[in-house]
Amino acid sequence: MAVVERIGVEQTSGSRVRQAGELLWVLTIAQLKARYRRSFLGFFWSLITPLFQIVVVGFVIQNLLGREIDDFTVKYLCGLLPWLFFSDTILGACPTYLKFRQVVKKIYFPRWALPVSVATSSLIHFLVSVAILFSLFPIIHIGFFVSFFFLIVLILIQMIMVTGLALLFSVMHTFYQDVEYALGSLVRVFMFVTPVFYPTAEIPESYQYLFLFNPMATICEGFRGVLLRNELPQFEHLLSTTIFSLVCLGVGRYYYRRHHHELPEVL
Repeated sequence: MAVVERIGVEQTSGSRVRQAGELLWVLTIAQLKARYRRSFLGFFWSLITPLFQIVVVGFVIQNLLGREIDDFTVKYLCGLLPWLFFSDTILGACPTYLKFRQVVKKIYFPRWALPVSVATSSLIHFLVSVAILFSLFPIIHIGFFVSFFFLIVLILIQMIMVTGLALLFSVMHTFYQDVEYALGSLVRVFMFVTPVFYPTAEIPESYQYLFLFNPMATICEGFRGVLLRNELPQFEHLLSTTIFSLVCLGVGRYYYRRHHHELPEVL
């Protein structure tokens, strides 16, 4: 918070854009440091946690339920990492203004940087996870293809989506503090209609086309397609996900601009 106060005071000098960028960078680093404070393994937790989930879910699906899915571990991991990026950002951004209430009440600064810094820190965490995943590919005999560069498009679309939702829900939660609880339940339910635990191929073929109009289904299955099958998402699914992401950003930005001046009073 001391860094936020310092930049808030310096807001009168220099370029607003440069100061906003500096503020966002400082808050992003602060979010990462807080996430891994007193952690011996640091960024390696970005892959250890998903791997632990894979062991548990894999045991349930393939042993208790008797469903055999080829290359289950890597298929699940490719879908789980973008999902964790989504859920960590949305749920992490909700209480942002409550955590920084003393700073928000006392100092004027670009308050949008607080929830957006949650998105940028989650993005860095996600990129590290993907890099660690890539390092495993030679071990599990998965080749590298030119199509891997399409991940940049998928990540950009998802970043736009989660940034808009982070802005929206962080402000909403400040006014209505049951938003976090409702959102946590919705995210858990939403995960089961998104191909995280299972590839889309496990869904009846007659439903697959409509199923992929779920924006996160397109993102998660897009990762699997690019990384494991050298296959790009269908254009109409990618287009609908892009439109949805832009709408999320527009709505989040509009809601923030309409209510941000009320935040100090509410807090």
